[in-house]
Amino acid sequence: MLFNMNKFINPTTGVISRHFIEYSQQAGQLLYWHNHKGARIQVRQYQQLRWLLINDTLQSVVLQHQPEQLLLPHLQCLAQHWQAHTAPIKVLELGLGGGAIRNYLVQRYPEAEITSVEINSAIISCYTTFFAHDRQQPLICNSAQQVLNSAHAIDWIVLDLFSQVDAPRFLFEQAFYEKIHAALNNNGTLFINFLAQHESQLKQLQQLLLQVFGYKISPQKIAGYMNHIVMITKQAPKQLN
Repeated sequence: MLFNMNKFINPTTGVISRHFIEYSQQAGQLLYWHNHKGARIQVRQYQQLRWLLINDTLQSVVLQHQPEQLLLPHLQCLAQHWQAHTAPIKVLELGLGGGAIRNYLVQRYPEAEITSVEINSAIISCYTTFFAHDRQQPLICNSAQQVLNSAHAIDWIVLDLFSQVDAPRFLFEQAFYEKIHAALNNNGTLFINFLAQHESQLKQLQQLLLQVFGYKISPQKIAGYMNHIVMITKQAPKQLN
């Protein structure tokens, strides 16, 4: 199957095309394939584009000569929110994929400590072999829940743990968000890329965040996709006069 590179990326917005997303499991050259505990992992490449798929679902796509450039619309939306915030000192990324978020944050905030957490060792191997932009920042092979048990004084937590449409069960448990709340600095912010197949999932997430953070948030829908961007900040305790 032949593809036109000019049709893959919108030259105005820099967003990857729906055409590419739909055919990403067929396009380009297969660089890597591995079945890890039931997860089929692929790395493919076409000209300067390189991307990661898990079970034929696109996880990350990068430009080799500009690995920090964000090409997916939900990531560009996240970046707009990050740019509106004060630069962080400590960032904890939960979920690595092909490292598009990590590469962007490392380049954009060179003074910050960017720690990425990924439970799947095969994904980490793919990242370090095919996508890594900076190998100096911490990269941990462990579960998000385990790392959160000892995390503290974090300015930003970026939660992107959706390898497929269905979310891990613990993402709908209050205890998980209580760990996140405890790990954040006062005025620290949680950013979530949330894939919602049903409206009930969004409502459940909103209710959990209301219970833990104390106020209601409104997810931002990415037009044409199941992605919703959620942003919520831990409010500092009020001082008594």
